[in-house]
Amino acid sequence: MNNYLAGVIESEGGGGKHLDYYKVQALMSRTYAMKNRKRHRKDGFQLCDGVHCQAYHSELKHTPTIRQAVEETNGEVIVDQNTELVSTYFSANCGGQTCDASFVWNTSVPYLESFIDTFCIHTRQATWTKKIKKSSWKYFLANNYWVTEKEVGDLLYNFEQEQRKAFFIHPSLGIPLRDLRKKFRLKSTFFNSHLDGDYVVLNGRGFGHGVGLCQEGAMNMAKAGYDYRQIALFYFHHVRVVNYYKTMYFRQEEVGL
Repeated sequence: MNNYLAGVIESEGGGGKHLDYYKVQALMSRTYAMKNRKRHRKDGFQLCDGVHCQAYHSELKHTPTIRQAVEETNGEVIVDQNTELVSTYFSANCGGQTCDASFVWNTSVPYLESFIDTFCIHTRQATWTKKIKKSSWKYFLANNYWVTEKEVGDLLYNFEQEQRKAFFIHPSLGIPLRDLRKKFRLKSTFFNSHLDGDYVVLNGRGFGHGVGLCQEGAMNMAKAGYDYRQIALFYFHHVRVVNYYKTMYFRQEEVGL
């Protein structure tokens, strides 16, 4: 397990980061592996090496600190209030506010609610801009959701979200922001838009779905002196960090196994 985790963390997090960032990534990767170890059972193995499970390019090669992080958190995982392993989602940058899990997967998760995160707002991937042809924007919305300029006017192009939203313009129109992100290959769903000539200009924040841990935010928390447990509890609410093997042992005693 530790050899696998070291390779995963280097593949997912890169080199040159603070020890406590690698520790929280170790917590998350170990929790994921334990929770999903039967995901490829029908294929004859446990986890694949792609983003379907966890990226695993090869064994640890370049960052010895990662092995230290894995060993110093040996056996530790994140569990919810029922002592069940949590879903350890993360993205590169949340744009200053994490995203509620229901905005992405239509299912609410108590420990994955939206909240303000100021640790990532001045980082490399905190903001972005993209221009999309007005005609492409109009066609997609009219053809897929029957929403036209005649019906909603300039709202078709001028959109603001000070706080993260799940839908474009208004929920009643049924246009999930995640669909716009997928169609136009946007870095995130956290954007404002306005019309500029023949283009719709999107000014966005963050990179990724924004659910769970924000990697650039966690990196800055580690640099600022927060330890890995504090970082984990900042991004995952109403959870605990426990030793998996000890916890499972005592749970067996409780049920008389």
